[in-house]
Amino acid sequence: MLKIPKVFYADRRSAGASTDAAITDQATRMLRRVARDLRLRSGEHEIVAESARRGRGCRVTLRTPAVMLEVADSPSRQSVAMSFRTRRGRSDLSGGGDNAVPLEQLSSRDGYDALLGGLRLAAGLDAERR
Repeated sequence: MLKIPKVFYADRRSAGASTDAAITDQATRMLRRVARDLRLRSGEHEIVAESARRGRGCRVTLRTPAVMLEVADSPSRQSVAMSFRTRRGRSDLSGGGDNAVPLEQLSSRDGYDALLGGLRLAAGLDAERR
């Protein structure tokens, strides 16, 4: 179960650089927790933060060779969006189709466990590492 920061639900239309920095920091912490709960070793994953640009919000991604989990912000959205997709190796940044993850799902223990199970399945992680 994850505690979803309030900044993820804040209105983005008037957000500034400090809000983008707060979202990036909180998203990085959240993805580190997911990587730890998936029991990924440091060489098996990377967390990449892309800063906001004009007309495009910030984006933080947990990348493994088989799956990407992304927390993205956009000035046009009312809240932060989370999604995951499969990929073929480290050089594949497009991957398959996005699978949206509602933030409310992460607030419950069952929902968070379901997300971890789906990520384990998509990434092909061993059941013995649980």
